[in-house]
Amino acid sequence: MHALMQRLTQDHARQKKLLALFDSLLDRFHEGAEPDYDLMNEMLEYLDSYADIVHHPTEDLVFQRVLDKGVAQADLFELLMRQHPGLSQVGKRFRQSLNGILNEEVLLREDVEADGRELVASMRTHMMMEDGDAYPLALQTLDDGDWESIAAQAPTVEDPLFGTPDPVRFRALYRYLSEQAEPETTG
Repeated sequence: MHALMQRLTQDHARQKKLLALFDSLLDRFHEGAEPDYDLMNEMLEYLDSYADIVHHPTEDLVFQRVLDKGVAQADLFELLMRQHPGLSQVGKRFRQSLNGILNEEVLLREDVEADGRELVASMRTHMMMEDGDAYPLALQTLDDGDWESIAAQAPTVEDPLFGTPDPVRFRALYRYLSEQAEPETTG
């Protein structure tokens, strides 16, 4: 598997961990507790700064190259490419809801939770289509020259959380992930 596809696959594994964390924070919110809003905001910032700027544009390059090769499942790749901006908008809507809470705006809890649940569900469904259908088709369709060409065009920003971490920008998220990793290294 080409290094670019390995990175995209690894990104999905990391994003799935964040979605599980979102689920647990939204569950706390649903139960009436106040979740760690800083942590949630940082998770959304990470999605804005990495998924929307690096991950999705890279996938778009891969998917467009597959389309250019005349793959029979063109509708799948076109749908996934159309969904990328929509996922960004869902994330922005949830972030506005969280910022509203932090700014003491009057918001219905169920509306805020619904925005968060929509983001999690949309991202999971999207990644399942990519992992289950699009990525395998891309691997079958593209050759080494295609991958090299895509890699040359793809954004090269390092992952600010899992690559070279930025513990200042993502303080709460970095702390949470570090605490989660500690039991694995000592046990």
